[in-house]
Amino acid sequence: MHRAALHARDLQGDYIPLDVTAAELPGLLRQLRSGEISGCNVTVPYKAALAAACDRLEGDAAVCQAVNTLLVQEGELIGENTDARGFELALSYQRLRPEPGAHAIVLGAGGGAAACVLALCRMRVDEVVVVARRLEQAQELCLRVSPDDARAVDWKDTEAVQAAARQAGILVNASSTGVSGIPVPVQLLPAGCIVTDLRYRPRPVDLVAAAQARGLRAADGAEMLLFQGMLSFQRWTGVDPPWHAARAALEEALAG
Repeated sequence: MHRAALHARDLQGDYIPLDVTAAELPGLLRQLRSGEISGCNVTVPYKAALAAACDRLEGDAAVCQAVNTLLVQEGELIGENTDARGFELALSYQRLRPEPGAHAIVLGAGGGAAACVLALCRMRVDEVVVVARRLEQAQELCLRVSPDDARAVDWKDTEAVQAAARQAGILVNASSTGVSGIPVPVQLLPAGCIVTDLRYRPRPVDLVAAAQARGLRAADGAEMLLFQGMLSFQRWTGVDPPWHAARAALEEALAG
């Protein structure tokens, strides 16, 4: 996706994967500060850890306390987060935005979940229920992102989770757990509920397939991956993303 975008805009450079252990993170930051690496994306499990290492957090990263985009400007390591905007743009592109006043459920309490909670609150949902195995982490997320509109529920609190499921207008799986392990039975969701899963491999994503089999509108995380990635590309390069070329390259990669 990024290589295709660089090529389409006739920009020099490359985008490569770096498999970095926790012990190697300081070395990565040195490479960024020295200019050896112009910028990078961050994925699990380092979104929060690298947020803490930044000299400055901008925009949504300051709210979420999680980064997915790093760059250096005038010697400062800057952390940004394009996940929330990417999630919102993906829902709009897929015509899956929840109606204002809808109830939302977000599964998980990591950086991706925080971004989704932030985006959903901007879409003026009535309430976001954050369901997580680590209740304290979910409670802290809600207080940080939207204390008035989000509340935490324990993953194991079957009664509370199922009560939220019965009135959900949108369910977002921001955890790594598949359909057989999540605490929200698809059959409990209302007929008009939207289902989206941030996972995009393997395809079809099992939760998406189960929701569609029930007649619900559902999508995996590929479009969010595209939008958040190209927003990062725009931040690094200052160039408008070549959306068509990037989407074509991503679809080819996911099909491979």
